[in-house]
Amino acid sequence: MKSVLISIRPEWCKMIAEGKKTIEVRKTRPKLECPFQCYIYCTSGKTVRTPQKPYCKNIDGSIVYKRKIMNVKVVGEFTCDRIDTYVAHMSGAGSAAMIYLQNNVFDEALERLRMIFDGHDDVIVSMSGGKDSTVLFRMALMVAQERGRLPLKVFWLDQEAEWQATVDYMQHIMELPEVTPYWYQIPFEFTNTLSPEKNFISVWNPEDKAIWIHPQHPLSIKENPSSEKRFHELVNVLPPYCTDSENCAVLVGMRMTESLNRRVAITQHEARYKGVTWCKKKVGRCQVFWPIYDFTNDDIWTAIAKNHWAYNRVYDLQYQWGLAKEAMRVSALIHETAWHSIEMLQEFEPDTYNKFIRRVSGVGTFAHTFDSGDIIPRQLPFAFRSWQEYRDYLLANIVKPEYHELFRNRWKNQTGDEWYRVHVKEIVLNDIDGTNNANARSRFRIREKAPTYRKRDAAQFEQYMGSKK
Repeated sequence: MKSVLISIRPEWCKMIAEGKKTIEVRKTRPKLECPFQCYIYCTSGKTVRTPQKPYCKNIDGSIVYKRKIMNVKVVGEFTCDRIDTYVAHMSGAGSAAMIYLQNNVFDEALERLRMIFDGHDDVIVSMSGGKDSTVLFRMALMVAQERGRLPLKVFWLDQEAEWQATVDYMQHIMELPEVTPYWYQIPFEFTNTLSPEKNFISVWNPEDKAIWIHPQHPLSIKENPSSEKRFHELVNVLPPYCTDSENCAVLVGMRMTESLNRRVAITQHEARYKGVTWCKKKVGRCQVFWPIYDFTNDDIWTAIAKNHWAYNRVYDLQYQWGLAKEAMRVSALIHETAWHSIEMLQEFEPDTYNKFIRRVSGVGTFAHTFDSGDIIPRQLPFAFRSWQEYRDYLLANIVKPEYHELFRNRWKNQTGDEWYRVHVKEIVLNDIDGTNNANARSRFRIREKAPTYRKRDAAQFEQYMGSKK
């Protein structure tokens, strides 16, 4: 077999030895046909040493147990059996952005799904009824059929406070012959953003059956197999109850372009499965994957349109209402990040809205506030001297006393008007779980580290493309 020597900077060689760098991108390719042998030569510069872990090997195959200097020597080898062509995309003058593969995202996602199906005994698609999980489900169904792995397991935690269009769409999915349904309609406590008096709604509480927003379906699972009673915990602990396998993959339709927080969650950590970062660390018998992480909104709708896939019709109503496609959401209507949808509910599904009025405290009052503009204060009210004073006033007069300590503990070391305005939003939205606070922490942390990220990304881009002087 023919061979080639490739020179790589010390910091990248260190990452290769630690398993953090798993691809090499260059401006030009060796003039050899695959497969061929590549020897990694660590250049001079910053001194780097082999890791402590015993999986690092010398060129002769012997295991390295002691930390050795890697510079100016051959530190490893691999067989190159595939070369992809990349197209670089830059955003702004010298600022590194994403590096796009020549293949389209649809084909790449299918390859990821094939890798997942081939590497796991069981696969579960987690759905919400939204456009992202729709595309993920349909693509997983294609691969499951291709691999002879039908029926495909589909998991949905029904929160009761849903659009009727979402319920109708998910019922259609769950009744497909190619699907094994895991439709959970189980009692749990769900945060009610709309009322400072009744902070939680006990969804699917048998005592409230007469006023449920929609009835339980014969296909659904109605008893909670776990000890958890809150949504965020349940959505993580329930999938393992859908499988007997110790090697199960859970597919989730999370995408980078939805928010900076999600982009960081997907990209800012080391590889966790066969050299990829688009997954969580395996916990127990299941591992979560995000196979369509690089889809844009346009990619999602293009996939739906070209394949004539059924989707949640709330999106059509939101489009007609004039909502930007980036702002379209179909999640449950009363949690900390979905409260805007109450205004649309009254117009789109008046019957559902009337059921919400009877079932969920604060819906009527909340809906009327939209007549006077945004419910989140954008300007400091004239009667207050500072945002901190306004925050403390709202805490004392809106939030129940039993939650005062919870909020104040969360706000420790969070000072300045920018933080105080976040605190005001938490109070107005009755954000007991601290979702908005957590999002703000991530957002501020990303902003503080932005210069470091840009410098690092620019260096990686320069190295990858072979343009280093």
